[in-house]
Amino acid sequence: MICESCHQNLATVHLTEIVQKYKKETHLCEECARSRGVPYKAPMTAAAMSEKPLAAKKAETALVGAAPVPPELAVPCATCGMSFKDFRETGRLGCPGCYTAFEKGLKPLLEKIHGATQHTGRVPNRVGSRVERQRLVSAYQKDLSVAVEREEYERAAELRDKIRALEAEGAS
Repeated sequence: MICESCHQNLATVHLTEIVQKYKKETHLCEECARSRGVPYKAPMTAAAMSEKPLAAKKAETALVGAAPVPPELAVPCATCGMSFKDFRETGRLGCPGCYTAFEKGLKPLLEKIHGATQHTGRVPNRVGSRVERQRLVSAYQKDLSVAVEREEYERAAELRDKIRALEAEGAS
């Protein structure tokens, strides 16, 4: 794969950025990544691997991908005293209060892992079709507001008709 910046060298640094549920991938060569200030670690050779102990390699790898903690997440949980940095190291939260204390840091993480920040588990059979219909109407309404905002009126009309059909189906 060729570098997307200089269009000459082989891309060895691959960035994936998720902004508002949209995934953007960028492929750069080492020189372009360095010039943009992208933190990355060059691939380790077999000779270099045998020089460092395993624990040192793990600690070094963890630090390479770890971004600094934003100031709003630097305040520890008021209930248990756990910091966001502690959560990143252990992967576990200390108490239910941590969810609200670290909400700004957890939402993007949950969205990345699960694709959503709201539980969408099993639904009893007797109400399943109604819940599915409500979920579809809600999704169509969000799409409708985006279409109107972007002035895509034909798409908005299609979505409006779908919403009306689903609501009519639910009323009968």
